Amino acid sequence: MDRNCDNPSRSIQKPPYNSINQSFITPLGKLYLRGPVSPDQFTDWRLSSGLNCFRPAASQHRALIELAAEPDGLLFTATLANTVISYASFQKPDFPWWEKRCFPELIELGGIETDPGWRKMGVIKALLNAIFKNPGFTYFDDFIIIAIHTIHSWDIRTSNIAPWAYRRLMIDIFSKYGFETWETDDPEIREHPCNILLARPGKNICRKMIKHFEGCCMGTI
Repeated sequence: MDRNCDNPSRSIQKPPYNSINQSFITPLGKLYLRGPVSPDQFTDWRLSSGLNCFRPAASQHRALIELAAEPDGLLFTATLANTVISYASFQKPDFPWWEKRCFPELIELGGIETDPGWRKMGVIKALLNAIFKNPGFTYFDDFIIIAIHTIHSWDIRTSNIAPWAYRRLMIDIFSKYGFETWETDDPEIREHPCNILLARPGKNICRKMIKHFEGCCMGTI
């Protein structure tokens, strides 16, 4: 992969659609784990009504179709028949701090959500395992993935979890997939002590690129 940091607008080369195609048994039925899914495929499905953490489900469905159609957008789903129960989305960072410091090997885990009626069944774990612990899918080994967690985006009301406990939960979940907390001067993260920047450098990312990322985190680049 090109290690040149001077072309931050370069699009990523997507893996083939449905590079991941697995099934997962839950007490409520068999889910299919797929990704990245095409915008046409996603258009034929519907979003479960409980997927409304970021916006109403119908609006989120339209937004995710647009994301899947973007050159840098990647969408992974868990579906029951033609209903999306859970998803994880990736794209180039759109937070202001990271937009101006983006480089080809940087990508953001932008959204991850499961219908509340399907929680505590291991759906998110199964989806993340399929993405990050799948020997047949090594695409993200060539990227530094960031996950920006801010208190206003957490489902604190429905989950009935206190902010600091929710923060610990996020760190615990993502640490199982190689994500670690990183210090940053990003003002959106520093505006609340619960906010966190998590990052996962892929195994093919060299030390020089990690140093570059560290500079981006602290605003020296």
